[in-house]
Amino acid sequence: MTRALLLVGSPRGRRSSSTSVGSYLLDLVQERGLETEALWLREQLTNDEMTSQMLDAIKGADIVILTAPLYDDCQPYLVTRTMELIADQEEMAGKRFIPILNSGFPETEQITAVAIPIYRKFASMVGFEWVGSLAIGGGEMIQGSQGKQLDEIGSVAKGLKKALGEIAEALVSGTAYSDESMVAFPRFFLNPIVGKIMVWINNRGWRSQAEKNGGVVDAKPYV
Repeated sequence: MTRALLLVGSPRGRRSSSTSVGSYLLDLVQERGLETEALWLREQLTNDEMTSQMLDAIKGADIVILTAPLYDDCQPYLVTRTMELIADQEEMAGKRFIPILNSGFPETEQITAVAIPIYRKFASMVGFEWVGSLAIGGGEMIQGSQGKQLDEIGSVAKGLKKALGEIAEALVSGTAYSDESMVAFPRFFLNPIVGKIMVWINNRGWRSQAEKNGGVVDAKPYV
């Protein structure tokens, strides 16, 4: 039986948008007859035994699905370390691979300009077959950090669920998905006026958090 393995690369672990997206996709492929397993890199990299179990699971998988956030246009450390470990192993070639990445920023270019090419190069180096990728802008709208699943957030997830359904069909049928991008919130929020309001709200929130934690927002230590 074809085996699909989900690797969740979010440092937030099980309460993350990466978990919400990955779990939904894994349910779809399981419904279509594939054997599935999910691992959280935050847990698997805690000790040598757990890391070894993870590598064995990857070796035994036919399909590797990676869901992860974007950190400074790149991969979180957990993902980078896992990529290094995979590259050091034998018996990894031939697996089908698809990364699904989300960013708090609405612009998916934050993902596609740097991170996706890195994942492509990684796949080529270790012999993974590139199935495609999905770049999700505005990932916080998925509310995974609040423990929400896609079925719990209403119409916001409609477009994302459609894309994940298409990915599931590609994985099960052995076809390619392509490299796609989408924004996980209504286009209304991309209106310039609304954007300015959202920036103001976010800046106010960051300032409040900084002051709460003893930070001096307007400090200029190098002036």
